[in-house]
Amino acid sequence: MTVAPPGPDAPSTGLRSGAVGTRDLVFFVVAAAAPLTVMAGFGPLAFVYGGAATPSGYLLAGLIYLLFTVGFAAMSRHVSGSGAFYAYITRGLGRAPGAGAAVLAYAAYALGQIGFAAAAGLFASTTIEDLLGVHVPWAVAAVALSLLVGAMAYRRVDIGAKVMAVLLTGEIGVLLVLAAAVLVRGGHEGLSAGSFAPDRVFTSGLGAMLVIPLVVYIGFEQTAIYSEETRDPRRTVARATYIAVGFLAVFYTFISWTLYMAIGPNALAAALSGDPSTLVYRLDDAYVGGAMTKVMEVLMVTSYLAGVLALQNACGRYLFAQGREGLLPAALRRVGASTGTPSVACVLQTAIVVAALAGFGLSGLDPYRQVVVWTNTPTLVGVLALQIMTSAAVVGYLGRRRAGESPWQRLIAPGASVLVLSAVLVLLLTKLPVLTGMGALGNTLIMLPLPVAFAAGCVRALWLRSARPGVYARVGSTDPFAPERTT
Repeated sequence: MTVAPPGPDAPSTGLRSGAVGTRDLVFFVVAAAAPLTVMAGFGPLAFVYGGAATPSGYLLAGLIYLLFTVGFAAMSRHVSGSGAFYAYITRGLGRAPGAGAAVLAYAAYALGQIGFAAAAGLFASTTIEDLLGVHVPWAVAAVALSLLVGAMAYRRVDIGAKVMAVLLTGEIGVLLVLAAAVLVRGGHEGLSAGSFAPDRVFTSGLGAMLVIPLVVYIGFEQTAIYSEETRDPRRTVARATYIAVGFLAVFYTFISWTLYMAIGPNALAAALSGDPSTLVYRLDDAYVGGAMTKVMEVLMVTSYLAGVLALQNACGRYLFAQGREGLLPAALRRVGASTGTPSVACVLQTAIVVAALAGFGLSGLDPYRQVVVWTNTPTLVGVLALQIMTSAAVVGYLGRRRAGESPWQRLIAPGASVLVLSAVLVLLLTKLPVLTGMGALGNTLIMLPLPVAFAAGCVRALWLRSARPGVYARVGSTDPFAPERTT
């Protein structure tokens, strides 16, 4: 675990600076959100819980996260680093909570990547069999896709951004084609704005309505994670975050409303009584045609693939940041000489994901009802907890310094965000049995890695404080020693 300072001949450069612009950051955030996956995979479930008011649920969730973005964007103008939540929480709440947040963030994102990769493998397997008549086990497909993602993550970060731009264009395009067809044909029972009526939105079922819309906005940190690699990070990160959150709020609200119009208010219950997971495919068949539905099936795989790549990059940079600052072995701070990416961290992360997928594949577990649920649900809870701590850290850090930020940016908005997101977390925890289909014991077991990860990071930091104060002083630093470079 030794981290020695670089010698006089050590390179002064770190991650590849200036490789990423505003557009690239927006793609990373939207890719992590996986719009087609959200609408086709989780959209029907949102209607099960929220009914006719579901489009309003996406809008309200977007407004909640725009509130969070105010403080997050303000913090990005003063603190940077490859582990954004980690860096912010360290500055605002202290090194021990910051180190705990670093390990928690890595655990949450790594579990999310495993779940997304499993889902990508499952959809790839069914799509290949449907189109080519060849059966490929889901775990084999998932491992192959993860190796492909690992290779892309190892290369220059801007190459990954271009790949995601192409994939996102396809998945957003196919949803817009469906929406346009619904609008042209006037929906199933005509077009109306009844979904947004206050008497439907503010009901006793408001909590259930918000469960799915709230959890599909995961991915904010993607902008700040790349702050060391962006052009003009003090402006780029904030701008990209606002654009991404605003886009997702409008897009999710619009698409969910057109889906509701395609079903028809009076036919919603009947449409959801069958298999909800095929609802969007059935609507696409009815309004656009079977050929486009085949395209949608393929793009469903690439939607998950884009999400896997975004999470791979996030995990790699968290490992890199912790290796650079002494929380993990120093080898993880090595950067590829020609690529400017965290090479060792990328390879290690790929190996971890592949090993996990192989283990799940051999276990015989159901890839969707068990593997995806057991891995992605802790991701949602972990990221929400990190967002709450980050908002508190904004108040703690910027509240002590005016730093050119208004009271709204440094105190009011982040303070309100702590309260609102805490309520969201409580809501999510109360709905865990609905999301996972498990009882109290099962839900406790799948959530256990989160407090264990946080505690491990805190304990490591406290040990460093007493045993290696020089390394402890670097925890959460935005001016770290230069990383070693590999050829």
